[in-house]
Formats: sequence, structure tokens, C-alpha cells
Amino acid sequence: MKKLLLLPAILASLVAAITQSPTAAMAGGIGNNYIGPAVTFGGGQSVFGIDSKLGIADNISLRPYVNFPSGGTQFGTSLTYDWDLRQSPTPITPFIGVGVGFQTGNSNTTTNGFAQVGADLNVSESFALLGSVAIPFSSNNANTSVTIGANLRF
Repeated sequence: MKKLLLLPAILASLVAAITQSPTAAMAGGIGNNYIGPAVTFGGGQSVFGIDSKLGIADNISLRPYVNFPSGGTQFGTSLTYDWDLRQSPTPITPFIGVGVGFQTGNSNTTTNGFAQVGADLNVSESFALLGSVAIPFSSNNANTSVTIGANLRF
């Protein structure tokens, strides 16, 4: 069922990418916010979730998320530095940061810190695609995850 929910997001992303021309990149900052569906791959599973970005200062963003794996819920946020590439013709805004995540379920809760690197592909003034990699600070890198998403700006 979760895989079926992902299909409309992928189709909307493809249609928007094909039919609209990219705009100048929009880095972090107040007023540069988005939210949308995402899928995270890692730890041997794919998980549907909601990813967002809240610009809090020039080139600084909070990126809260919530994922819905079987048997629990994952949520957390990262603080990222977003490179401002508005002077270049590229619609990509790369970012790097650190975060903390929590996982609940099965009568236990775990907390982990992670480093995050990724990029927003600004398809239009109101739509962006996201790709990121989260690498945990623990010695078990088997939990490294990759997230892709489609986001609406507000």
C-alpha cells in the first residue's frame, strides 16, 4: 500500500520536471519553506514519509521529517547550511548539516545523530525535488539512508 502512495508523487515530479523550466536556485532563508512526500531507502527497507524545510536565516535551514516504517515511527530534524547558487544558472541548491533522529515502536525508543548531505532541485518557484544521504554517527553504517522527495514551497 505504501508503495502505491509513492506513485502519485513520482508521477507529479516527472510531469513538473518535464513541463516547467527551472528557476534560479533558492537557498535557505526565511520564506524558503517546503513540505512534501518522500521515500527513504536504508537498513534493508523503503519507508514512506513527509519531509520539509524551514528557512531560519540566510543559508541556514531546519529540515524536519517523519517516516512511517512498519512497527513504529521515525522523526527528527537536521540543521543544514544551504549554498546560495542564485548567481549561477543552475537550479540546484546543495546542503550539508547534522541532525538527530528518534525511532519509536515495539516498546522502545532509540535516538541517533547523523550527518546529512544533499541537494534541492528547484523545478519552479513552487516545486522542488529533494535528494539526500544521512550517515549515522554510530559505528554501524548499515543504517545509512537515502531520501528522495517532491516538495511544494510555501
